[in-house]
Amino acid sequence: MGVRLMVLNQYYAPDLASTGQIAAELCEEMARNGFEILVVTAQPSYTSSSPQAPSFEFRNGVHIHRVPLLGPRGREKLHIRLSGYLQFLLKGFFLARRLADEMHPEYVVTFHNPPLVPVLGAYLARKQGCRFVYILYDIHPDILLATGWKLPRILVKLWEKQNQCIFGQADAIVVLGEGMKQTLLQKGVPSSKIKIIPLWGRPELSPVGADSLIRHELEIGDQELVLLYAGNMGVMHPLEPLINAAKLLRNLPVRFVFLGDGVKREQLRTRVRQENLHNVIFLPFQPENRFVRLVAMADACFVVLEPGLENLAFPSRTFTFLSAGKPIIAFMSPKAEVAKIVERDGCGWNVTNTEQLVDLVRRMFEDRNEIGVKSQKARRVYEERFSRSKIIGSYIELFS
Repeated sequence: MGVRLMVLNQYYAPDLASTGQIAAELCEEMARNGFEILVVTAQPSYTSSSPQAPSFEFRNGVHIHRVPLLGPRGREKLHIRLSGYLQFLLKGFFLARRLADEMHPEYVVTFHNPPLVPVLGAYLARKQGCRFVYILYDIHPDILLATGWKLPRILVKLWEKQNQCIFGQADAIVVLGEGMKQTLLQKGVPSSKIKIIPLWGRPELSPVGADSLIRHELEIGDQELVLLYAGNMGVMHPLEPLINAAKLLRNLPVRFVFLGDGVKREQLRTRVRQENLHNVIFLPFQPENRFVRLVAMADACFVVLEPGLENLAFPSRTFTFLSAGKPIIAFMSPKAEVAKIVERDGCGWNVTNTEQLVDLVRRMFEDRNEIGVKSQKARRVYEERFSRSKIIGSYIELFS
């Protein structure tokens, strides 16, 4: 029998939430490597149309237990989201406690969302006398405060106090990069507890030739330069400067393709319509097979992050684009880790404002050879440092 892990997370595949998809891929890979994995999660609830899933299933080597959620689902309204959080925490607590008594895990593992779930993980680990590993992909409430949320001071203090307790209880805290590690060090977390383990490409792609059919379907010419943004369009993502650049480049054969959803999407689309920007295309989230074709179509891909967030989060799409051999245009502070990667390893460019982006795109349009060179470097960087096998190997080492 392998090492026994109990994983607690509100979201798990087939739910569409990114932490749920990451948790599923990680658990299945660990199971294939001989670990015994038990997951306590909730019924799919990330969207209002989330499908019902079995209350228990053994899938791809993982034992999955789901607690029921009453009422509407989705994240569009705060009270619906809070209801789902509270139901999972309460029902998940009792289910996980019972299953832990039967399983006797050697590790309890939680992700960072919802905010109280690591409290449950720390309690179960202490009760079972086992190790607690906290996988922290975003640092809250710091991100909310940095993006302008007006939270009651007492709530911020309680949240930070809770974080200090969790950090103290955890045997290991996994973060995505050096910037996030520095933030935890400033909060007093011992360096020995903090493990930097990046994500892998999700999906993990391979460099392939562009699909001319999808260009024709989107009415994009074969010689046009295509720049792709794919992901969430939220408060952490400075997308307005990209629209500004598209406006200034409207007379060049350059297309800006925005794929995804988020709170900024509609206002960006409204602006594009009002300003009659025919060189900008918006697409909703796509099935994976079509997403792969859209990435293959792109000449370069955007990764963006608001200044001030570089030590609190790490844009995970970076790894997908690198796996596909796509050069990255990092629109963020030069201090950000992605910006350092593209500059140091030559797999893309870093810009910080609209003017720099416009100048870069003009250079790219005039010198396509530079794009090819950076494409090769992007794939090489991914294979050497961020491939799924390497990242899973880091987790195996952590839990072994």
